[in-house]
Amino acid sequence: MNRLFPEQLQHSLSQRLASIYYLVGQDPLLLSESHDLIIKTASSQGFDEKFSLQVDNSTDWDELLERCQSMGLFFNKQVISLTLPDNLTNALQAHLANLIEVLNEDVLLILQLSKFAKATEKHEWVKKSQQIEPHLVLINCQTPNIEQLPRWISNRVKVMNMTIEPDAIQLLCYSYENNLLALKQSLELLALLYPDNKLSFARVQSVVEQSSVFTPFQWIDAMLEGKEGRARRILDGLKNEDTQPVILLRTLQRELMVLLELAKPQQRIHLDQPLPVAQLREGFDRLKVWQNRRNLYTAAFQRLSYRKLYELFQQLAELERIAKLDFGADIWEKLADISVNLAVAK
Repeated sequence: MNRLFPEQLQHSLSQRLASIYYLVGQDPLLLSESHDLIIKTASSQGFDEKFSLQVDNSTDWDELLERCQSMGLFFNKQVISLTLPDNLTNALQAHLANLIEVLNEDVLLILQLSKFAKATEKHEWVKKSQQIEPHLVLINCQTPNIEQLPRWISNRVKVMNMTIEPDAIQLLCYSYENNLLALKQSLELLALLYPDNKLSFARVQSVVEQSSVFTPFQWIDAMLEGKEGRARRILDGLKNEDTQPVILLRTLQRELMVLLELAKPQQRIHLDQPLPVAQLREGFDRLKVWQNRRNLYTAAFQRLSYRKLYELFQQLAELERIAKLDFGADIWEKLADISVNLAVAK
């Protein structure tokens, strides 16, 4: 299975058009652009019929099987695009396996999934996909995180035949994190405004708007990493997006419970002891903590003591009481306080 980022797809298609593509992720821009690029290449190679379907409980799989096996009166080859639900039930997997078995050289199959876990690779329909198409391509259409976004911007600017200053890239990251569509539109506007194709910090600053779209999980991650400024900025963004404070409280509660479970003492301890980093690996395996989150919890453990963790639980309980009983209180200010306490804990 060939795993690509969307910016690598054009080169891959120029080398070979595969018969099966997985588009994995939830970013609207990356999904749309990747899908359109595959369709465009397929059309140039004789795939003149396109059929798209959102798979659900009412999907007529017999009709799909028949479509794959029959030739149309007015087309020679066809592209079938299926958007799969998050819950890949056993019945759905069986239908997919049957569909993939009847694929032929006149059918190009595009499957769109929100995620593709390690366990998914063991599903029978995936195995059959790889048997039928050894060059199967999986395209990662997840929105780039804050560490990946500078690379994405650099690649996009290069494709547009422009140059950009490093501090201008950072400004774009700050302004359009989690909003690739707005970022794309700003780059296109900059290309129109400045025909010399040189993007300085001043030029970028003149057109960008603060368009970041944040999630509660990014707020949690910033606190665990100890990035106080980032945590407060994300919290401000969530407030401006009218996020319900109770959602943040519940999300934070779950994370603190994970920290507490990871820190469960194996012997008598003193409240001012630091949290036991040495037992983290066993705790990660026991709680099945994802690999990409382990560094976050480790960073928090290196700053926290048992007393500080206890104080955070007390602060959270007080926040919940205020949220339920005192609607006039500035809950956002107190959320900012707990952001600081968790991020800079000593």
